[in-house]
Order: sequence, then structure tokens, then C-alpha cells
Amino acid sequence: MTTTDATAAAERYEIGDRAANGRYPVAVDGKPTGHIYRWHGGWYAVAPGQPEETRHDDRHAAAAHLVDLVDSGAVEPGAAPAAPPAAEAGIVPWLSPKLKPTRRNIISAAIAFGRLAELAWKPEDEEGNPTGYPGSDNPWDLTCELDGKTVVRWWSHMRGRNGDNTPRPEYRHEGCIPFEEQAGKVAALVGEPVTACPCQQDTHPTTADAADDLLKRAERARRADDAEALRQLLTQLLGPCPASSARGQAMKELKERGQRTKS
Repeated sequence: MTTTDATAAAERYEIGDRAANGRYPVAVDGKPTGHIYRWHGGWYAVAPGQPEETRHDDRHAAAAHLVDLVDSGAVEPGAAPAAPPAAEAGIVPWLSPKLKPTRRNIISAAIAFGRLAELAWKPEDEEGNPTGYPGSDNPWDLTCELDGKTVVRWWSHMRGRNGDNTPRPEYRHEGCIPFEEQAGKVAALVGEPVTACPCQQDTHPTTADAADDLLKRAERARRADDAEALRQLLTQLLGPCPASSARGQAMKELKERGQRTKS
């Protein structure tokens, strides 16, 4: 699409506010015409009556694609939208169903959960349902424990960078308690770090060796397509635990071991 075409298309579409499922409705010529959403750095356009989603570089290119579909006659503006897809269920609620339960994804998720616990965030939606780790650059519904508000965040922004664990930006979200009160309330909520898993039903690993053993067993279960065994192992590796911070640190150690081995 040329710059001129893109400018003309931009005058015809309007991108609405993000819905709870992470999708943005798009209107073309003032009429509802599908939606767009972001996933792993790309933007996807979804139009009623079209069997496939299409990937684009940014949100405006995705919305402009819906304009093209209207102009080609493939989509009728204002047509009844396709029924929203049923929520896809993952093998456990703590890992997005779009992410395979590989060693790398499990380690990344466990590190994220450990850090969220340290920062007083809960991976839950407004109804208190768990929200699975979606990857570092995808929107994630999290509930702030300081005021109970659920907002969208990106793990790549919260984990810090270059060895600095300070989230970017440092403020939590619009409307949260005053910035100067946040650190004290986080410390009060988090309390003293728990270094050993106190859970009775499932034992969660808090050392690198224990985590490595479970990860190897999980990989064997995944390759054998043993869903029940994999579900139990993922519960130990990712399920809620007061010692999730210690588990996250153990996973970090495993990750660093792997990086040293490769180098």
C-alpha cells in the first residue's frame, strides 16, 4: 500500500477501545467491520466471513487491510460480526494456550510469576480468574494488589532490563495510590520472602536442581503426549505458591546455566 493509499484508508477506519479479550473493534466508513489484535510483535486483522486472520506490521496496517476487504467486496461493512471464538483452554491456567509448554516457556513463566509476587501484582482478571503468562511482548491482564484494579501490562516492561529490575515505567497504573506510598505498601503486602514451599497438596521447587528435574520430566510427558502427567508437573512448576519468588530465582539460575553452557 502506498503512502497515499494508507492516508486515504486512515480517513475511513476508526479503531475502538481494547476489549476484555484483548481485541480492538474497527469501524470502516462508520460501520463495524471486524477487529484487530496484537500478538508477538505483529498485528492481526479478523473480518466476519473470512476464514483466516492476516498478520501486519502495526495496528494501522491491520485496520487498513479491513478497508481493502470492504473495497474488494469480500466484507460488507455493518455485517453481523462472526461469533467470538470460544475461550481456548490451556493445559493449565497459568500458561497461555498459545504458548507450548516447552522448557523455555515454563522457565520464563515461572520467573515472571516470581517477580509479580515481589511487586504485588496478581496474574488474575477482574473476576479473579488466573491469566496465563502470554510471553514477554504480549498484553497481560494483571490485578494490582495495592488497589485491586485490573489493568493491561507487558512482562517486557515489568522485568526491567540490563540487570536493573526497576519496572518501566516505575509508576504502576493510572489511578493507583500515590507514587510515594507505593513502595511501603508493596513491602507490607509482600512481607518477608518465603524460601521453602509450604504447600501441602503440591510441592513447588525452590532450588535449581529440583526445578531442573521437574522440567525434564515435563518435557518427557509432553513428548509422550501424557496430558495428565504434564498437567501435574506444570502445576508444580507454575501453580500459585507463597515461595514463588524463590522458585523464580531457581528458574533464573537454570536459565543462566543454559546460557553459560551455550557460550
